[in-house]
Amino acid sequence: MGKRPAFFVSSFSRVLLVASVLGLGLATLEAQRRLGDSPLDTLGKKVSQAEGLEILNEFRRLGIAGEYRLGFNLEVRPRSGKSWRVPGVLIGTQSEYGPLSRVDIAVEPSDVTDKGELIPAKVKRLLLQNGLFANAVESDSWTEEGKEARLIEPEHYLDGVVGSDFSVFDLLMPFTFWQNSVYEGRTTRRGRPMHVFSLHPPKDSGKLVEQISKVRLFLDVEFKYIDRFEVFDAEETLVRAVWVDAFKLVDGQAVPSLVHVKNMVTKDKALLRIKDASIGIDAPDWVFEIGGMDRSVYGTQVAQLQKVETE
Repeated sequence: MGKRPAFFVSSFSRVLLVASVLGLGLATLEAQRRLGDSPLDTLGKKVSQAEGLEILNEFRRLGIAGEYRLGFNLEVRPRSGKSWRVPGVLIGTQSEYGPLSRVDIAVEPSDVTDKGELIPAKVKRLLLQNGLFANAVESDSWTEEGKEARLIEPEHYLDGVVGSDFSVFDLLMPFTFWQNSVYEGRTTRRGRPMHVFSLHPPKDSGKLVEQISKVRLFLDVEFKYIDRFEVFDAEETLVRAVWVDAFKLVDGQAVPSLVHVKNMVTKDKALLRIKDASIGIDAPDWVFEIGGMDRSVYGTQVAQLQKVETE
């Protein structure tokens, strides 16, 4: 299957430039971790910005091959109070402008009345288009008014999803395409060699520039995946950190299986735990269309799609 057409948000009436693909996959995970720093580390030294840009552009060209499905649990772990979790599903693909994903999160599970009547799950729906100009829309299944797709303005990207510290910003990762970048050099993190970048939001990103001064990105040198990113507020204070803690191999490709999010101010945490995954699915067209935002993926056969076997 070729690349999907990008969805269009009329209130974002602007031309999208052709964007590269966000690197989510890895070739393999068999490398051994090293202990201590490496003599190749250059963080804090003068480094080539041209080399850094080449590394960043190579990363942007990578991606999971084919359409894919990730079934997950979003676990909310506040510093004080009771932890809880909600299930969800992510369907991902590539559009002509960059990574495109549909995310459904079951705010409340389905139930049955005393009379045996089904009460549908309450589902938060997200449609996320990454690229040089990121777009995000949402809808809610539980009210007629909420079923209509609504644009999420960039200043709300950091708002918690379904009451958690996990946000649209963490799922969309628009910073991977921000053009104002600084290569800081190479370092060693958890025994792995990492390229470190500082990425700054574009001036035309609305009030987002009042919330974020930069995102610090750690890319694994060998496997070209995001190991960690850190968000700094307008005063350049670290306010949130997101890191990948584990991977699983699916059809020869590696996808994150455990992602941590930590609010560095409140110390609250959220975990995105992948339960099952399938690469090489064939999702219906409506899944990636604005017109499909009045329908849920969660709780349907689409949420269980498996790899399409070819002869």
